[in-house]
Amino acid sequence: MRSPHLSNTGVAHWVTVMALAILTVYRAAVMAFLGTGALFLACASSAWAAPGDLDPTFGGLGKVTTPFFTQAGDGATVYAVAVQPNGKIVAAGTAFRSPQNGASSGSEFALARYNINGSLDTSFGGVGKVTKDIAGGQDYAYAVVVQPDGKIVAAGSAEVNAASSYTRFTLVRYNPDGSLDSGFGTAGVVSTDFFGTEDIASSVALQADGRIVVAGYTHDGIGRRFALARYSVDGSLDASFGTGGKVTTSFFGFDDGATGVAVQADGKIVASGWADPGGANVQFAVARYNADGSLDASFGTGGKVTTDFFGVNDVGWALLVQGDGKIVVGGLVLPAGFGTDLYALARFNPDGSLDTSFGGGGKTTLAFSFGYQRSLAAALQPDGKILAVSWGVDGSTGFDVFSLARFNSDGSVDLGFGNAGRVITNVLGSQNEAYALAVQGDGRIVAAGSAFDPNRSRGVFALTRYDAGALNSPAVLSSLLFNPASVVGGTSSTGIVTLTAAAPAGGALVTILDNSLVASVPASVTVPQGATTATFSVSTTPVGANTTATVTGSYNGVSRAGTLTITATAPPPSAGVTLTVQATGRGGEGVVSSPAGVNAKVGTISLASFAANTVITLSATNNRDVIWSGSCSSGGKKAKSCTFTIKANSSVTANVQ
Repeated sequence: MRSPHLSNTGVAHWVTVMALAILTVYRAAVMAFLGTGALFLACASSAWAAPGDLDPTFGGLGKVTTPFFTQAGDGATVYAVAVQPNGKIVAAGTAFRSPQNGASSGSEFALARYNINGSLDTSFGGVGKVTKDIAGGQDYAYAVVVQPDGKIVAAGSAEVNAASSYTRFTLVRYNPDGSLDSGFGTAGVVSTDFFGTEDIASSVALQADGRIVVAGYTHDGIGRRFALARYSVDGSLDASFGTGGKVTTSFFGFDDGATGVAVQADGKIVASGWADPGGANVQFAVARYNADGSLDASFGTGGKVTTDFFGVNDVGWALLVQGDGKIVVGGLVLPAGFGTDLYALARFNPDGSLDTSFGGGGKTTLAFSFGYQRSLAAALQPDGKILAVSWGVDGSTGFDVFSLARFNSDGSVDLGFGNAGRVITNVLGSQNEAYALAVQGDGRIVAAGSAFDPNRSRGVFALTRYDAGALNSPAVLSSLLFNPASVVGGTSSTGIVTLTAAAPAGGALVTILDNSLVASVPASVTVPQGATTATFSVSTTPVGANTTATVTGSYNGVSRAGTLTITATAPPPSAGVTLTVQATGRGGEGVVSSPAGVNAKVGTISLASFAANTVITLSATNNRDVIWSGSCSSGGKKAKSCTFTIKANSSVTANVQ
């Protein structure tokens, strides 16, 4: 091992390392004296752990491995991980059977859920894990997201059948107990084809209204393209997005692929990945879309941005959207003439320009001291620091290892994390591959992938958890937002408060204050213990002109303000009697009248004037079922239309199904 030259800084670092070593010995002695009780360990680990240390309260050593099938040669890999509000951890990926072990050699969607201490959660699938074969071929879950109702959506790809290598975007939704959600697609499964060839979904995100956005790539017969699809809550393609619910985007006309997707607070959708301009210089690529799937012309050039690092091979693997609207893309880049991939981050302003306050001109890189990296996942801490994980060969052992790094919010390497900003972890032995990363509500860091199990000669699910350092401090209020952010006066919105970390025992009481006379909010809302978010209802009064209400939340000495826009209620027509129709329910739909006059989009109110004693028929667009109430009622049942005779000013509420 090479001896480093010790400058003054190096001496200080050496002294720090020696002090930590002495502290470790002291801790071991105290633990032995006290009998290493579990309660003491739980309390002591967070107090003594350094940022980047494995968390011994997780699986005993900070590591957990999980096999799926029972035969030697069967394997499994985690490609995505998510943390539920209650702190449980969901890992998604693939599990496969070795060809010599029976009827199938295909792979299946595989999910496991873990308790906070790393043990399998047996309330999920009975044993803590579930698998789903799609069509007998190779199935991979590359992304996962947990809905507010606790249901879990896994997205990836599945072969059309065992005899075909053609793949489709594939989504599977699970109930909180691990059973398939029969109300989603066909028996819990949705499959989407673009051009009949290669469709790979690599990332998934939820909109505030519950619709699901998936991004990846497709092959259109000429080359690969960014591919996005948006689904309604029941799994059907959302026809209001792109063409029939689907969008494809080409950057240079060669190969492109999306690896990340996120929904901004304003409803715009960001996708990132890579684009090939033709040659050996693949670049980071980002596209931003309006809510209808069209490219956002206010971003970059025509809605698209590409970024080159060293002119060789730059692949964007991960996407993060900060609270200030800036966009971070993480990936791996290869310097010219240098055979080792570097971790790379680029940060963009909301208009798509590089953020020159980040790193060098908006870009930063980091090298580990060993060979090639293969993939990269990233996560954002509440304090703005950025985590990135990959895997590569440790030159000192020849083993593949989890490779975790942390950057400060300005793009510099966080030298207080691990060893000069880097942490490597050998989970089981010779081959450890990290593909996924998440941050818990309390700030602790979860990485996941696979580890080679010598008893099975294959990989198994592998998770590690690390201490984050100062992030384990008490939670404060991070944001206060509204969904929707604009309402018609007289209708309501939902406020959302978010903490920087999980709420403590007993919950976190956030006080709420409104400065206007046109909105009404509760005096407080409680974020439940272990959760990071809570919601509250906001009612508004009709207004004659557009106005705003500023609502302020406060917790633990920190206040955050959110603005709700309240638009004017249209004045009633001057002639005849007035019919007021409020449309609620399924987004993108509307309610119209015969005779014409009413045209209410869901989320709005329409007023129309008719002569008294006119027979009026109301119906939804696209022949949707509606539950009618008010002056024209369906008695709580679904009906395509509602007919009544208007004699005086009347109002109807239409809940479009």
